[in-house]
Amino acid sequence: MNNNLKIKMGSLPPSWRGLDGLPKTITFCVTENCNLACKYCYMTGKNHFKKMTFETAKRAIDFILSDTDNFKEASVVWDFIGGEAFLEIELVDRITDYIKQQMFLLDHRWFNSYRLSFSSNGLLYGTPAVQKYIKKNKSHLSVGLSVDGNKIKHDLQRIRPDGSGSYDDVVKNVPLWLSQFPNASTKATFSHDDLPYLKDSIINLWKLGIKNVAANVVFEDVWQDGDGIIIEQQLKGLSDYVLENKLWSEYSVRFFDPNIGKPLKEEDAGRNFCGAGSMLAIDCDGNFVPCVRFFNISLNNREPIYIGNADTGINQDKVRPFLALNVKSQSLPECMTCDVATGCAWCQGCNYDMADTDTIYQRAIYLCNIHKATVRANKYFWNQFECVTGLPSERIDQEGENRQGIKKYLQFITSDDITPHCAYRNTKGTNNIMAAEVLEKGLAYCSKNGYTPAFLGIPGETDSEKYQEYIVIDKAGQAGNTVSVFDNTAENQDESGVGILLLNRNNIQNLYEIIEKLFTQLYRVNLVIEDLFGWDNEDTELYRTELDKLVVLMADKYMQGEELELNVLTDIWNLKAMKNCDAGINSFSLAPNGRIYMCPAFYFNDPDSHVGTLEDNVTIKNPQLLLLENAPICSACDVFNCDRCKYLNKKMTNELNIPSKIQCVVSHIERNQSMKLQKLIKENSSCQYENILGEIYYLDPLEKLLKI
Repeated sequence: MNNNLKIKMGSLPPSWRGLDGLPKTITFCVTENCNLACKYCYMTGKNHFKKMTFETAKRAIDFILSDTDNFKEASVVWDFIGGEAFLEIELVDRITDYIKQQMFLLDHRWFNSYRLSFSSNGLLYGTPAVQKYIKKNKSHLSVGLSVDGNKIKHDLQRIRPDGSGSYDDVVKNVPLWLSQFPNASTKATFSHDDLPYLKDSIINLWKLGIKNVAANVVFEDVWQDGDGIIIEQQLKGLSDYVLENKLWSEYSVRFFDPNIGKPLKEEDAGRNFCGAGSMLAIDCDGNFVPCVRFFNISLNNREPIYIGNADTGINQDKVRPFLALNVKSQSLPECMTCDVATGCAWCQGCNYDMADTDTIYQRAIYLCNIHKATVRANKYFWNQFECVTGLPSERIDQEGENRQGIKKYLQFITSDDITPHCAYRNTKGTNNIMAAEVLEKGLAYCSKNGYTPAFLGIPGETDSEKYQEYIVIDKAGQAGNTVSVFDNTAENQDESGVGILLLNRNNIQNLYEIIEKLFTQLYRVNLVIEDLFGWDNEDTELYRTELDKLVVLMADKYMQGEELELNVLTDIWNLKAMKNCDAGINSFSLAPNGRIYMCPAFYFNDPDSHVGTLEDNVTIKNPQLLLLENAPICSACDVFNCDRCKYLNKKMTNELNIPSKIQCVVSHIERNQSMKLQKLIKENSSCQYENILGEIYYLDPLEKLLKI
């Protein structure tokens, strides 16, 4: 037996990788029209009237070529889809001419490293207009045609609007296509009703001369009991055919990729095998989305996630959840520990469309049984390959925080007029007051479920003395406060010793003055910034300046023996792991309406966003998104005292587990100022700290995560 035997089976030709291996993919949806009506197509909203105008494309191109901050890649793939992109070949030709012209005139680096890419159903491939375009752009062109298999399978799915099959008209263009793109592959897609034709379909594609078949199955919830048995039988039959005919050195189908069906390695958990967010897709109206699966025509249950347009630019806070997403943060625990996890695919767009909430961080698992059946057949093929060839298999052998004892809190929002203690405020003018009956039921709920009550103010008509045994957080100056809240002022200091300072952007310049006054009576101040979503670079620089002054003040106080505490500067010194907001985990809020919320901010923003009632208890969809291990940016961060506010995350990035850039930047400004203060104190005292802060090169941990 020849030990140098070439083995191609399971691998596919590498895609164009540009100069540095990571080209930017930019996709234009030039039309929502298609000359087919494929039954399994995820673009369920296709229509015959909507298409992109040249002016829309031109605006997008001008923006992209001018925005060097967001488009730093050395190479680019300009991708065109529909619908069916070749229906608008004249428009595409005009668009690509403009792209080439502008790259040349701007001396853009992409002019020397670009690709034009198409995925087509093949019906118009041989037309004069398409062939003229191919001849004109051949040296920079990639074209993929979709042929689903044999005639029965293809015509079962890939039908015309009148219901007739398209196989014959597509296949007649295959020889021309392969002569122009000899290493091209086709993407045969399988669904529930065509699984019995899988074996014969792959064989037919090989016989047509298409040697590389990037076969896949649909992600949607179409699978039925018994489908796993069918696909396993079909693939085992295909295995026998390949081995009997010794096809492994010239032909390939992705189902036999030798790397699928193994346990995840540790480094796999932190990867994202989907390109949504790193690529850019542009719909017919010029809206930017993370990929084509987020187009309006691609979604059945959700609204599109628009990340910008040519006029407003790209909202990086909307992109952050996509860049940060990885296998672990979106997967159930059983997926992470699955013995055959590798190769189990997902689509972020499908995940989003099928999720219980509007999140991309809930992985759809409809493919579980199909994947496991595929792995069994894959192992069968490679085991039989060893027996037939005498060569070793190409399959590569691969070798919670305990929260008991942590207190749980139920915060009582005793009225809509409470002085906020965190990043929320009643801006709607409502004046609901918690009735005594709700208060009593809430206390009973706490007793039954092990929660510690914490009162945010006390309504005037209740017997306030009755509740003084509990934690009370109210505006400064109120008798009986456990913690006093200072609302953008240092006035009305009391004997509590600990205070919360609310600060809005209009008062950043007064931060030093306010805290200096508070420290005359308090030993600890918890600073809460309440309108961080409105901050800009000028605000962050002003904040840095105020913290600089506080560093000097507190260092002097330490030298005098006064060990003052300011949460944003001193808490991190004795933390070795994240200690963030527990909203939705061990802390909930009871509102005047008797409903339970993750925190007061969710109540004041939307009273319908409750997660339970006193009668029905708490139910949170996608609760894993609240945990640190499913927050990829925060997991990579060392600002252990960061608030990690789930409300601001949701408000600014649409994801509970992904902070906005401004949140991270402000937290890292605080960290760096904390490092300065720590160094000053250590130089002049014998103070010991659990966490010694060092220099870092970034203000946004996403840069660290992506190694920018």
